[in-house]
Amino acid sequence: MRVGVVTIQKNRAPWIAEWLAFHSVVGFSKFYFYAHNCTDNTAEVLNSIQNYYDIKSFSINADRDQIQLSTYQHAYENFGHECDWLAFIDGDEFLFPTQDENIASALARFNYEKISALGAYWVCFGSSGHLLEPSGLVTKNYRQRYPLEHQLHKHIKSIVRGRQNSTVGQNAHMLNTPYGTFDENLREITFGLTNYDPTYKYFRINHYICQSYEFFKRFKQQSGAADAGKNFIRPDEWWDEMNINSAYDNSIEPWYEKLDMEVNRIGFGNGVSPGTIKLRTQS
Repeated sequence: MRVGVVTIQKNRAPWIAEWLAFHSVVGFSKFYFYAHNCTDNTAEVLNSIQNYYDIKSFSINADRDQIQLSTYQHAYENFGHECDWLAFIDGDEFLFPTQDENIASALARFNYEKISALGAYWVCFGSSGHLLEPSGLVTKNYRQRYPLEHQLHKHIKSIVRGRQNSTVGQNAHMLNTPYGTFDENLREITFGLTNYDPTYKYFRINHYICQSYEFFKRFKQQSGAADAGKNFIRPDEWWDEMNINSAYDNSIEPWYEKLDMEVNRIGFGNGVSPGTIKLRTQS
């Protein structure tokens, strides 16, 4: 089974290696990477990793609204035939199976269901008390999360069957598909924010929504939102509302050993990771 992942990222060069390595370790085999208005060394990082993974990368220099939606449409139209399943997630989201050895095994149990897409639920993480961006891996530095019953966790991101007549929907969370989107309990989903209590029996997305306060002030606050208006700015109150660190979370720890080996294999071990590349503000 071929499982791919589509992402559009802006100025996340310090974390790209970890993001690719992690999703490779959990079983994704094809990557479709769209670099949006990047002013950092994203291109350099991608070039250095190109020989390790099956990556198709694109540079997008555009300021139109909802660029993420048109990007997702391009990806599915042009590459949906290459994959059995294709996930659509962001650079601060890490999707993994919770009881299977790889993502393909988790998806296999749904191969014969009459559905077009699966919705995997978020778990959102705060800053873990970091004012400055620490060196090391995001998945190790940020282990304090929201309570599981938080309303934001009712959001899903989609894993869509390839080779169907699917199109981008109203937001980046789900596509319009022939047979609909369902969660892992086979509950039908009609919008990216569901009314269901989320579960994590087979899939989970760790969403590192905050990172450090330095990251928020120097980048995220004015970085816009790829599925919203191009001039979107997060107010200071966003940080106060979103920086929730109420519970320790060890959900990704079972993957640490393989992840460490992988980032070293591709040449980003030994400290050559997040904190060693200076954050750059939006130009």
